Amino acid sequence: MVNTQQHSDSNNNQSKLFMTESRSSVAVELASPWRRIAAYLINNAIYYFIIFIGLRIYNATFDFKSEALGQNIVQPFELWFLSDYESTEPVSSILGLLFVSEETHDLSSIFLYIILPVVIFALWQTIQMSITGQSIGKRLMGIKVIGIYGQNPGFAGTVLLREISFQMISHIIVILVVIFVKPSELFDGRVFNFPLLAIFCLIMLFLKNINYRTLQDYLAKTIVIKAEK
Repeated sequence: MVNTQQHSDSNNNQSKLFMTESRSSVAVELASPWRRIAAYLINNAIYYFIIFIGLRIYNATFDFKSEALGQNIVQPFELWFLSDYESTEPVSSILGLLFVSEETHDLSSIFLYIILPVVIFALWQTIQMSITGQSIGKRLMGIKVIGIYGQNPGFAGTVLLREISFQMISHIIVILVVIFVKPSELFDGRVFNFPLLAIFCLIMLFLKNINYRTLQDYLAKTIVIKAEK
């Protein structure tokens, strides 16, 4: 059994965690909240940049202005700043691009320029997280995900539980809130899709007494540390 103990180094203000198994003890330095936030922003910036470039290429290749109704091909809130892609058939999310009509869009081009690059990026991130515990953002910020016992969590820990399962739980909570609380009545009929768990994770990220672990970390039994150089 591995026990963990937080330790403060007088020469270093950063938190340290001692992972002890049998008679051996290994000290690891916890990743700071700001490094984790920066890694998250980097990953999202790359993701949206890929979508931005793909939409630009698609827009430049296929001109729908002659029959457009002033609507955008992609209209989710988080992407409004990316697109001026006029179409008679807008969608509410990137996933919706898979189901647009062939009469108004070139499906093969949407797949080639937008969907495929996003899938490749997601696959690369999945492989890297599974093998090394580092996404592109985490690698650039010099941090990584490990299990609470010091092991590599692998695909199940870093991807399946920490990301996919967490997102599913988050969406289920949003759906339950919409059904029972009916927040649309409080927001002038607008669609309520705020990530409810995000605020809790952000607060937990700054709590040293729980080793900066978020809900995702507790779900997957992981912790984020500074990577060895």
